[in-house]
Amino acid sequence: MQAIDYVRSIKNKELNQLTIEELAHVHLNSGLYNEIKGALLDSSLTTLIDEIRHAKFQHRSKSFLPVTAAFTILDQLGFCYSRKDMPLYSNVNASNIKKSLYYFCGFEENDKATKTLYALRNSFLHTASILAKAEFPNQPNHRFVYDREQSDLLRFPEVEWDGDFNNLTSEMSTRINPEIFVNMVEDAARNAKEHLYNNNLNIDCINGEPEFYYRFLGYRAK
Repeated sequence: MQAIDYVRSIKNKELNQLTIEELAHVHLNSGLYNEIKGALLDSSLTTLIDEIRHAKFQHRSKSFLPVTAAFTILDQLGFCYSRKDMPLYSNVNASNIKKSLYYFCGFEENDKATKTLYALRNSFLHTASILAKAEFPNQPNHRFVYDREQSDLLRFPEVEWDGDFNNLTSEMSTRINPEIFVNMVEDAARNAKEHLYNNNLNIDCINGEPEFYYRFLGYRAK
C-alpha cells in the first residue's frame, strides 16, 4: 500500500479499528493529514523532525538539540521496526539506536562507527560533555569534537585515547560532523517509511496496537 491508500483506508475508521500497519503509516508519514473518523492523529516522530529542522538553523540551539533529537528518532525507529529483506539483528537485547543504524542507515552490526555514535549518545544523555569514558572493557573512549566542514560523518584519530585523562591531547579527538549525522537520521525515517509502503517493514510491538498508539501517537477530536 502507498501513502494515499493508507489515507483512504483510515479515513472512515475509528481509532480502535486501525491496524498496526495503519498506525505505522501515521507514525512515519512525515506530517501528512492523518484524519480518522471523528479525529485527527499526530505523530511524535513528525514533531521531532520539525523541531530538528527548526533548531539546526538557530545559532543558540544547533549544537545539542538537533543531535539529541536525532538519537531519539533512532530510538523510536529501532523500538519496533525492522526490515523483511535483512537478517534480524543478532542481539535481540541490543540498543534500539544500534538496530536503527543497522536497518535504516547501512551500518554493520555493532561496528566501530555504531559503537562510536552510541558513545556520543551516552555522553549527551549523562553529562552533555561530548566525552565518553569507557566503563567496561568492550566500550570505546572518545573525546568528541564537532567539525561541520569535514566531508565524513566520523574521523578517528591516528592515536586513539586510552581513557587516561593524563594522556589526553587534542590530537586524540574523534571528529564528527553533526549536520551529516542529523541528515542521515532524517533519511533513516524516510527509509523506514518507504519500506512500509513497499511491504518490506516488520512492525513488532509486544502489546500490539494499543501500546504503539500510546507510545508514539496523539489524538485530537474534531
